[in-house]
Amino acid sequence: MEYFFIVNPQAGAHNVQKLWPDIETELDKQHIAYRTLITEHDGHAVTLARRALNLINAVSNPNAVIVATGGDGTLHETMVGCMRYYADHPQQPKIPIAFLPVGSGNDFARALKIPLHWESALTQILSCHSATIITIGRFINHDNQTDGYFTNNFGIGLDAAVVHHANHSLLKDSATLGKFSYMAAVFNTLIHFKGFRLTVSVPDQQPTTYQKAYLVTTTNLPYFGGGIKIAPDASVLDDTLDLIVVEKPNIFQLILFIVMLFLKRHLHLRFVHHYTEKKLFLKTEDSRYGQTDGEELGNKTFDLEFGTAKYPFWIK
Repeated sequence: MEYFFIVNPQAGAHNVQKLWPDIETELDKQHIAYRTLITEHDGHAVTLARRALNLINAVSNPNAVIVATGGDGTLHETMVGCMRYYADHPQQPKIPIAFLPVGSGNDFARALKIPLHWESALTQILSCHSATIITIGRFINHDNQTDGYFTNNFGIGLDAAVVHHANHSLLKDSATLGKFSYMAAVFNTLIHFKGFRLTVSVPDQQPTTYQKAYLVTTTNLPYFGGGIKIAPDASVLDDTLDLIVVEKPNIFQLILFIVMLFLKRHLHLRFVHHYTEKKLFLKTEDSRYGQTDGEELGNKTFDLEFGTAKYPFWIK
């Protein structure tokens, strides 16, 4: 087996840059056949995933695995690169993706029970013998004719605004202050974020319009935001996506929501709405921040169609 490591040295406030020499030492110690592709800027893992697949298919090597090495954002870009490649080369056999979670967030690792310590995660990757087919989310934004994929979730509104403010904080790249920056963005956004008009449509039902949607996440996993269990029953092993819509709460409802969220009973609240569907349609009337797997989409209007796709992952 040959492993193609797509390494994001900036992930986890440069944590990967510090850990990668130790990971290489362990790979060499075990005489593992591997190649390293280092990302140099945002979005580069998309290009590197395609490059790795070109290298693999140039020698017709079916015994290969692409290892996303970083956080959820690195995994997201790697997966998107692979999906784009196979859209152009549909006859090629799909090479599986593995995830070495050494960045921040790591919600995908939590959901798939991938160890969060790199030594254990690497051992799991190297001892795996077959791929597992999982569901990934797919979206089309009909407002600007763009499309994409997500392993974790697609957020509009509150969580996307948090991602935007945290990413543009001067503290975000600090290993010691990065988490403080994220929490400051969370609390600031919780207090000041305004609700927005959202229409949700699902097959065989009349559309529902929420006048003051607050938190809107279409998720493939139970977790979002670095370990918060927003959709407890969501799974990458079924063919559905879960949509959570939280209407703008007053201060007492907000406190109740936070408490119930940590008790995993928030879905029973009357201002929280839960859908589980194979297809979903969401439409905003004005511009809102969006995010996929923690990666910013910018401030825009959305006319979204959600569905699913399949991809092999190298997990036990």
